[in-house]
Amino acid sequence: MYATNKSHCNDVLHMLNELRERAELTDVVLEVEGRSFPCHRAVLASCSPYFRTMFTSGYAEAKQEKVKIQDVGEVAMATILDYTYTGRLQTEPDQVQAVMSAARLLQVDFVGRQAAEYMKDHLDVSNCADVLMYADMLANSDLVEASRRYMASRFNQVAQQPSFLQLSLPLLQLLLDREDLMTNSEDDVVQAALRWIKSDQKERLQHLPALSKSFRHSFISPKQLAEIESKCLPTDSKVTYSKSTDQRLGHVRTEMQIFLQEDFLGHDSQQSAPCHDPSTGELYSINMPNNLDSFSVTATPDDELYLAGGMLAKKDDLPGMTIRQKKFYQFNHLLNTWEPRCEMISPRVRCGLVYLKGYIYAIGGDNAKESAERYDPSCDEWTSIPAIPQSMSSELCAVTLDDSIYVVSKEGCYCFSTTENKWNKIADMIKPPLRPQAVTYQGCIY
Repeated sequence: MYATNKSHCNDVLHMLNELRERAELTDVVLEVEGRSFPCHRAVLASCSPYFRTMFTSGYAEAKQEKVKIQDVGEVAMATILDYTYTGRLQTEPDQVQAVMSAARLLQVDFVGRQAAEYMKDHLDVSNCADVLMYADMLANSDLVEASRRYMASRFNQVAQQPSFLQLSLPLLQLLLDREDLMTNSEDDVVQAALRWIKSDQKERLQHLPALSKSFRHSFISPKQLAEIESKCLPTDSKVTYSKSTDQRLGHVRTEMQIFLQEDFLGHDSQQSAPCHDPSTGELYSINMPNNLDSFSVTATPDDELYLAGGMLAKKDDLPGMTIRQKKFYQFNHLLNTWEPRCEMISPRVRCGLVYLKGYIYAIGGDNAKESAERYDPSCDEWTSIPAIPQSMSSELCAVTLDDSIYVVSKEGCYCFSTTENKWNKIADMIKPPLRPQAVTYQGCIY
């Protein structure tokens, strides 16, 4: 006879975790930052070469009932033990680095890989420099390159962040040497380096000759060249520049017209949206998130493209079997990919998505068809704002004018003042629109 109990492994792991929680049959206590964690040596050793070596060698810890773990935080230790006993990994965003460091020390490879992937997926202009420095410290080459690539794709914004000024000289040089820096001119590269020097001028001014080797002389303005020369110390050797005569990727960008079909519902493995280059007449395409329908898109004055919500449809779904999404993406022009950002508070379909003075607003499209929220790109965070006074259908549009957001639907028209943080009823359209569309022009809404 031969039989397999498919639930046996899960059942055993579940019982071991219950024994751990009740401190039954445990044979070692891990002490971390004053907290005690009763555990089973065999379970720890089976998941961690670090513990296997500790408990099977001649180390003193092999016979100790209590083992003090250094350089690991209490929360990170609890997270890794939960994974060890359940196979499930869950932690708060602000603990990911601590968990990754602990996983590296304790040699729990799966946890370390997942933490690194999470950081890759959640890079933004405010944290990418910090992630680069952390990944460099751990010698995690994949995370280092992902961070550098992201910083290159949004170089001008990243260079304005306080964390950019904390980069070491070698990390800064490697970044400035990249071909794919998305900047408007070589002067932007020079100014970023000078800003880095100015933050600690007494110590860093000596590095200007080394940094200048990353500057492409042929594309620097005369005014900027004069500023570089004026800052060099008398003891410095003659300034030398990069010999490269190739423009960086950002210098040869082309303005594109992107066509997005609101009601697009695709069941193919790859979706795309057509792009048109007006200067050449050429057609291109950008990739879109798979199987996503009825999403909303907005653009910022800096040409950043954001996509929110929608319905996730699967190939085998019956009509109506769709799931509203909280997902929120930012388009990476350099990589032609949509990068996930902090999810919205509420799932939304065809919401009003607009950009106004540094923030992105998502209005309506939720189950109640009246809630609203605001996204801050600088910290990758959504916060709720006052709801629309009246429930709106999914067929609404939103436009901005001055400091206000105007929402138009067949149920009526409303105005949200961002300075007063409140909604006001405004005049309805002469004929209620079934599928409203609106634009602003010279102080009016059409």
